[in-house]
Amino acid sequence: MHRIVVLLLAAAVLAGCVPSVYDQPYPVAPVELPRDDASHAAPIEWWYWVGHLETPDGRELAFQLTFFEAYAPPELRLLGIPSNLWFEKGIVAHAAAADLNAGQHGMAQRFDAYYVGEAATDRLDVFVGDWRATRADDGVSHALAFTVDGYAFDLVLTPAKPVSLHGDPPGIQSMGPGGVSYYVSHTRMNVRGEVRGRCAFPAACAPESVTGQAWFDHQWGDFRVDRFVGWDWFALQLDDGAEVMLYLIRDETGGYVVSAGSYVTADGRTLGLASEDFVIEATGATWTSPDTGAVYPAGWRVHVPAYGVDVRVVPRIADQEMDTRATTTIVYWEGAVAVTGSHPGVGFVELTNYDRVPFATAASE
Repeated sequence: MHRIVVLLLAAAVLAGCVPSVYDQPYPVAPVELPRDDASHAAPIEWWYWVGHLETPDGRELAFQLTFFEAYAPPELRLLGIPSNLWFEKGIVAHAAAADLNAGQHGMAQRFDAYYVGEAATDRLDVFVGDWRATRADDGVSHALAFTVDGYAFDLVLTPAKPVSLHGDPPGIQSMGPGGVSYYVSHTRMNVRGEVRGRCAFPAACAPESVTGQAWFDHQWGDFRVDRFVGWDWFALQLDDGAEVMLYLIRDETGGYVVSAGSYVTADGRTLGLASEDFVIEATGATWTSPDTGAVYPAGWRVHVPAYGVDVRVVPRIADQEMDTRATTTIVYWEGAVAVTGSHPGVGFVELTNYDRVPFATAASE
């Protein structure tokens, strides 16, 4: 009997008939927090924190910490066997630190083939090695601990306003040809904590207290990022207490096929923005990566007429590229930006896959 079972399982494997999270569309249901801060049995998921920090002596820093969890797609085969029979899922982490005064940026990446990694299914707790994000002791804040480029970060991020559920219905956002994604944000989090470094052994450095503000994104679902060439994403924190989130999905010509976003009022209301509600114009400035050859736009005008927003967005440092081909196969620019004009502030911009369709090429087609 056991031999028959083994033979049937082997036949199923070779035929590709192995149960997978990809077998059925991921269910669409109302977002429920804090339950949905945890990991989901979704084909793809990520938790993303970026922020601006300041030391007591006025030095400005910026950081990024991102965890990606992805289930093995059955159509990917290893030695003729569906990949989900070799491994169920994998977890990858990216981190970056920037000294905005010195114009220095460093990055690192990890994946669970070399580090122990896991994402809890019943609470916010995700880690790869000693890089970790958990719920803080107060039951509300996020506690981050990670090292990168000679720095060691130990931060607590506390939401300053209600959670934002992007899209329609709330928390469900279109990814254009890629499908739909659950999309939850804390668009403004107050940060306190310590940073050690920059030195060869961060644990031996004297800690500096830091304060600042951060942005948190959590997305999950069965959307497919391989169905479009790339995307541009803007997260702007305005000094009047409002935030603007905008994203634009690009096709193989470099043109935008889907764009949308949210305006989050100072009192925490999340108001959807359709493509006709805003304009993003590249100013023509570019930066070319000496490492990957990617050509990126390096300045924008962002106009949201209904809320009187007309601002210029400029990178604080030109080189904030993340070459993560070793873990995700993707090259992207993830950078701290300055916001000036009608509503000054700070922000982050993400630009993916410009090594495949550089900005100069896209702009000319």
